[in-house]
Amino acid sequence: MGSNRFFKFIGGFLAFGFTFLQGVDWIFTKYSIDNKYFNYILIILLIAFLLSIIILFISAKGVIKNISPAKTKKSRFIKIGNVVLTSLLLLLFVYFFRKSSSKDLLLDDLLPKISKAYDNGDTYYVFKNSIDLLKTYPENQILKSFLKKTSWTVNVDSDLENTDVYVRFLRDSVWSYIGKAPIDSISVPNLWPREKSFIVKLINGDIEHIGEVEQSGLFEISLLKKLPKNFVLKSAGNNQLMFFPGFYFGDNNSWSAFGVSKYEVSNSEFKKFIDEGGYDNEDYWDFPIKIDGENYTYKNTIKRFTDKFGRFGPGNWRYGQYPKGEDNFPVTNISWFEARAYAKYKGFKLPNVFQWLHSASLSGFIMDIPAVKLSNYNSNMLNEVNYSNEKKLLPNIAGNVREWVTNPHGEDKYGILGGAYMDNSYTFNSFYSLSPFDRSKGNGFRLVKQFSNDYSQDEIKISYVERDFDMEEDVSEEVFEYYKSQFDYKPYPLEVNLINIKHENKGYILEKFEMKPPYKTDEKLYGYIAYSENFKGNLKPIIEFPTAGGIGSKNDDGFIKYYSWLEGSGINYKHLIDEGYVLIMPAYHSTYSRKKTIQTWWPNESDEYKESIIKIGKDYRRVIDYIESRKDFDFSKLSYTGYSWGSVSSNYLLAIDDRVKSATVFAGGLMLQRSKKEIEPHIYLRRVKMPILHIVGTLDGIFEYEDSFVPWNKLIGTPEKDKKTIVLDGAGHALDWDIIIENQLKFLKEYN
Repeated sequence: MGSNRFFKFIGGFLAFGFTFLQGVDWIFTKYSIDNKYFNYILIILLIAFLLSIIILFISAKGVIKNISPAKTKKSRFIKIGNVVLTSLLLLLFVYFFRKSSSKDLLLDDLLPKISKAYDNGDTYYVFKNSIDLLKTYPENQILKSFLKKTSWTVNVDSDLENTDVYVRFLRDSVWSYIGKAPIDSISVPNLWPREKSFIVKLINGDIEHIGEVEQSGLFEISLLKKLPKNFVLKSAGNNQLMFFPGFYFGDNNSWSAFGVSKYEVSNSEFKKFIDEGGYDNEDYWDFPIKIDGENYTYKNTIKRFTDKFGRFGPGNWRYGQYPKGEDNFPVTNISWFEARAYAKYKGFKLPNVFQWLHSASLSGFIMDIPAVKLSNYNSNMLNEVNYSNEKKLLPNIAGNVREWVTNPHGEDKYGILGGAYMDNSYTFNSFYSLSPFDRSKGNGFRLVKQFSNDYSQDEIKISYVERDFDMEEDVSEEVFEYYKSQFDYKPYPLEVNLINIKHENKGYILEKFEMKPPYKTDEKLYGYIAYSENFKGNLKPIIEFPTAGGIGSKNDDGFIKYYSWLEGSGINYKHLIDEGYVLIMPAYHSTYSRKKTIQTWWPNESDEYKESIIKIGKDYRRVIDYIESRKDFDFSKLSYTGYSWGSVSSNYLLAIDDRVKSATVFAGGLMLQRSKKEIEPHIYLRRVKMPILHIVGTLDGIFEYEDSFVPWNKLIGTPEKDKKTIVLDGAGHALDWDIIIENQLKFLKEYN
């Protein structure tokens, strides 16, 4: 009878203990409660168990000992069960104790790995493990620091209530439930070189919508109910940077959400337009219209739009019929007028340039042009309209046929974008325009469903700059010396204030210098100097010029973090410092916390821009004066380095001071935008003579390869033997940093 009571007690305690501890473990994990409190509960539960056993045995002393043989046999089984259940209960305590302790062991094991991964630049590993461990250790400051360094935050909202939000990191395969919209501060990985890091999914009833890569903010998913078949919803944009090489729209462009047809208009679809009298219905056509001073009416113009044998239809059709077997191929050989007429017939419109760029994933600051390797550029054949050759893009928006847009270019042309199958791949990110009457092979279109009533962006005139630098005249040496003299200044004592900056990186020295600028101003010319304690005296100096982040920043927060050696992300020149170089990072005029006279790095023909460039050049030369004064620097080996804006700025900086002996630049070229002639970079570039390394990508979304790098390569005055160029096929503006490190060190070893 005593054994039976013990059996029942152990069985009950086991069932209770397992259920209770599982529940407690779930609560501790969900609310990130410190594991030490879990261990306290385990100890209390164990003590309670032992006390209960003692009480049970004391109360069982009076049990009758005269038991029948049958009950004796039953008692043996109960005793065996007692032993088994007791063992299970003890194992239960051990399991939960080890589970709790293993979390601490996991932290001890992973922290060194996270730190090593951060040093090696494996941002995603650091982010993923930091965010996972913080669920268990929410107050761990080291984990918080690693997460802050490797992430940024986004918010998600919906125009429908009760919308569930999921997020997936693009290196993972599973969706994680985040909660109900609106949700602020969702941490996502900040990867470098620039890599798309996350995607959001929203579910509301029967609506399931996967957003565009890295889309955040407000999702207008209610518009999905109004979206036509085979159309894709494109989000609204606010304060977006928009540009083509050669044309800058500004950085505050906005547009409302719209739908864009997934496919280009096919031959069979256009045939219905013809069969239903599309060419005979004047209401569909943009007449009367005035182009380049000439008036066009429907009656005297419609006759232009016939096929090979005089029937209405595309220029490559015969007797109103498209080529046999090409039902599902895009309609081509059509004018802007015909594309517009078809769009009106369907109740839609052609995209404007902003809608097209957004649909082609070319809106914003484009580090990398979406991959176009699998598109049918440089070929002799079309794809069917639904042929999907690149998952990141709408089918055939890169290549296949050029796509008409609404916007005029000048007085007699209209935009036609994306390039055709016979064109080069770089045409994807280049602006092209044709006469609206042009019916060339390769002219096609897709449609837009506009939800707003504002059509003002359809009429914005494109002022695209087309430049052939080979045809632009150089100036005489006498004139150039006058141009160069703009950057001169009267010598004066340096009077540098040098400050030693405290930081966490052992073995390195960081100094801040302050001095008077070489022009009238009440602000200081300042910057930072970084070098290793392992190399003292005879340091080889490298003067750096920042990326566009320098002119975009309004404070110094990102100065050291992203454009130096202290952090493992962004533009990181730590490899130079570890090889005995000293990095000098000036805060040039109009960058970081200095007074802003220009807000953009895009050239223009204003006097304000000219004066700002001259001040930047004077700052550059004055810092070189200071470098020359340092006895611990080997001034004879002074070099220059710059990425992006730092690269294109070298076009004039390297020509105004011959004390710089070599240069390494990345992701640059010549910009198509014009400036005052006396500061035009191509004039200065012709006078650059020093050894130079330039690494670029063929799919650079900022400086288009054919328009920027190719003319740069032709015009620079450096002898061919000293000009090292590396062209990375398929790479964008964000170059592989390992390639930069390897080739930069190799170049500097040879020339420095």
